[in-house]
Order: sequence, then structure tokens, then C-alpha cells
Amino acid sequence: MSLSAQLAKIHDDATAERLLTVAADLMDAQGQTALSVRRVADAAQTSHRAVYALFGSMHGLLDALATLGYRDLATRVGELVPTDDPVADLVRAGVVGFRGFATSRPAPFRLTFDEISPAALQQNRVVEAAIASYDALADWVARVLDAGLIDPSRTDADCIFAFHATCQGLACSELAAQPPPAGPGFWRGVAPRDFDAV
Repeated sequence: MSLSAQLAKIHDDATAERLLTVAADLMDAQGQTALSVRRVADAAQTSHRAVYALFGSMHGLLDALATLGYRDLATRVGELVPTDDPVADLVRAGVVGFRGFATSRPAPFRLTFDEISPAALQQNRVVEAAIASYDALADWVARVLDAGLIDPSRTDADCIFAFHATCQGLACSELAAQPPPAGPGFWRGVAPRDFDAV
């Protein structure tokens, strides 16, 4: 058994979760440039070897953070309770999911959607998490399609991708203009009719 495999057996899922939590907190407080293997390990009260054993490298840790970011978005959207207004529900999925993630965890949001490396997007676990963030919107988009409120020539996949991109753009624009909690409120003017083109 290789040394890295032996070390991975020593450090468990709880250690990995603690490292990811600490890294995300450091990013929110001081930005991604503040992260280093030693600094994250020290803050998590573990050895720097734990980072290498569990994630392979600092890049591996960042990829894991991006994976969590996609899952965070999927969870936020998946926890919404539907109402009798499918269009308003879809807009709410964008506001609660994308804006909620962006304004509460701006640095992890940027990492997930703006700064993720091309190499990370070649990894199965990252791709699966990214797809899950799209799939989380599927039911909400389907309800609008079923209500006849979207051109029937548009496929589910087309609508999901367009809505995902629109919400991501709004969230990134708000973060770029002014960091939370004093964001300028791009979303306050969003109404269901604004998504007619989507």
C-alpha cells in the first residue's frame, strides 16, 4: 500500500469535512489567495499531511470546494416547497438558490462558477456535482413547460441551461458591483416576465 493510501486511511471523512469548512471560511474572510495547505491544516487543527492524504494537493482541495458549491446550490433549490404559481416558483429557485449561495458564501460561489479550473471539470465527481446543480432545476422548469408558459419548441435542457446561466450571471454581477451584504439589489427588480425570453 502506498504512503498516500495509508495516510488516507488515518484521516477520515470528518477530517475532510473540517478541512473543507475551514477552507471555505478562510476564503470568505480573506479570499482564495489566503489559502495554503499549512494555513488550512492549522485552522482545522490537523496536520498538513491530512490535506495531501485526502485531497492530493491544494488544487485538489479547491476542486473539492467547487464540488461542494455545486451541491450547495442543488440543495438550496431542492429544499424549496412548490406553490400554485410555477413561474414565480422558478424565479424563487433562482433567488433562493443562486443569490442565496452567492451572498452567503461569496468566495466559494466565485470559486465554483468563475474560478474553477478546466482540469477540475474533467473529474467525474466535479462533473456529477455540476450536473446535479442543473438537475435540481429540472422539476421547476418542467412545471412551467407543463403550464404552457414556455415555447414548446424549447427543450427542457435548453430552458434549464438558459435559466442557470441567467441566474449565475445576475449573482456574479451583484458580487462584482458590490460585495454582500450591501449588494445593490439586482434581484429586487426581477419579475417573472423578465424570464419570458428564457
